[in-house]
Amino acid sequence: MYTKQQLTFSRFFLVFVAGLAAIGPMGIDAYLPTLPNLASDFEVDMAAANLTVSTFMMGMALGQFLGGPLSDQLGRKSIGLAGLLIFIIASSLIALATTIEQVLVLRLIQAIGGGFASVICMAQVRDVYEPKDVGKKFANIILVILIAPMFAPTIGTVISAYGWRAIFVALAVFTSLMALIYLIRIPETNLNTPDKFSFKQIFIGYWAAINNRTNGNLVAVRYALFTGFSAGVLFCYVTNAAFILIDHFDQSKFQFSAYFGAMVFALMAGNRLTARMMNRTDLPSIIYWANLLQLLTATVMVIVCFTTEPSLWQVMLGMSVLMACNGAISPASGGHFISLFDKNIGAASSLNSTLMFAFGSLIGGLASVLANGEILPIFAVMLASSFIARLLLLSAQAKER
Repeated sequence: MYTKQQLTFSRFFLVFVAGLAAIGPMGIDAYLPTLPNLASDFEVDMAAANLTVSTFMMGMALGQFLGGPLSDQLGRKSIGLAGLLIFIIASSLIALATTIEQVLVLRLIQAIGGGFASVICMAQVRDVYEPKDVGKKFANIILVILIAPMFAPTIGTVISAYGWRAIFVALAVFTSLMALIYLIRIPETNLNTPDKFSFKQIFIGYWAAINNRTNGNLVAVRYALFTGFSAGVLFCYVTNAAFILIDHFDQSKFQFSAYFGAMVFALMAGNRLTARMMNRTDLPSIIYWANLLQLLTATVMVIVCFTTEPSLWQVMLGMSVLMACNGAISPASGGHFISLFDKNIGAASSLNSTLMFAFGSLIGGLASVLANGEILPIFAVMLASSFIARLLLLSAQAKER
């Protein structure tokens, strides 16, 4: 087993942390191509099938809400292992579900476990590395995370030859492997846990994270809210990708996987651009310009959809720019946010992740409900989310100066 000091120089540690963080995205992306099959199996419409995506995101938000501050008191490793166990059990039970209602409940529980496992990732990075290094390390972790959803739909499509349930068996197997590695190779990184557990301390930690001040101003919480609304653009696409590509544009499962992979590649391109720009400019500047491009692109796509019937290539081009912007914003915003904290790091990480998944699930779900067979409402919701994010960002950066 590594020591905490050895983790500072270990590339394996970053890959492992990225693998933990990727459990959530994989829990969504691997079965997206099979949503029509799931809907057909339970004799429900696509809107009901899409709810299994939104429910998972809400579960991730709840798991991250509790997991972060719990890891401040009980340690990162105990919370991470508990989350992995919950995910394994729920995934196995989903494979045996007989109704859509059972799937919805189990997806919520599965995601809570995924939230426990993934929320400690940012906190672990902050435990091990100095604040000045967090942004770069976080960008590298996100790059690895993005590789998983690039291939997850294709893998899911291949596995779905044995039925959509086989995908959840595969997820249980993968998560079991991660739990085994965690158990025997990765040490506890939080060495400052209190002697006695206090449930009240969970909320004290959250309040401290929310009330964290820079130059006497509430900067951190503004960045956390910005991250939530900015991520709403990404979750709008993820929640509605199956509808857009399979239902609206009549693409096959393998075509869906290819287009979905292309969007993940756009996210990766944005991520790499941010990683390179970190050596030349500060994180707030990167966030500012990436968000502005995201807002302008969403505006253009709303105009295009309002004035004409967009083609598949027009939609994918617009989506690719939006995803690249999100790929650039995520590591810059997350890295800058967590660098503002010297304590209550678990609660801070949890606050950022919880708001991202909570707003993302609500915004993505809203777009799905409003779509009603059309693409325009999806881009309209993206535009509204980008605009609110812009206002929050300008407020945060004004207070930070």
